Amino acid sequence: MKRLTGILLLSLHILAYTECHQLLRIPYLMQHFQQHRTADPHMNFSAFIKIHYLEPVKITDDFKQDQQLPFRNVDCHMINSTVCIYEPATVEIDPPVEIPAVFYCYNETNKPQFSSFGIFQPPRQACII
Repeated sequence: MKRLTGILLLSLHILAYTECHQLLRIPYLMQHFQQHRTADPHMNFSAFIKIHYLEPVKITDDFKQDQQLPFRNVDCHMINSTVCIYEPATVEIDPPVEIPAVFYCYNETNKPQFSSFGIFQPPRQACII
């Protein structure tokens, strides 16, 4: 009994929230194919599918009947969907700015004082007198 209830609930869920309910329209597809077959006896099923599904939509005398075929349009609006609009990103790279080469010459009077207080200094020669 649990298995039958599970199958029933799963079937209801699949039919309600997916496009599988379109499979219930397959008998109408066969009936519409038979109508085309009586109008043109040389039409086969692959030509019928090509006319109704693969070619661009054409408004003909039986357009309302064509719209009732399975998987012809999407009418399952139970699931919220998000449509993302893709806009290509543009990247602009500015040319590099040239930095002028300016060299400052420090003599002993203009020598910065912070270098003499550093921890890491070069070794000094010991004066032996």
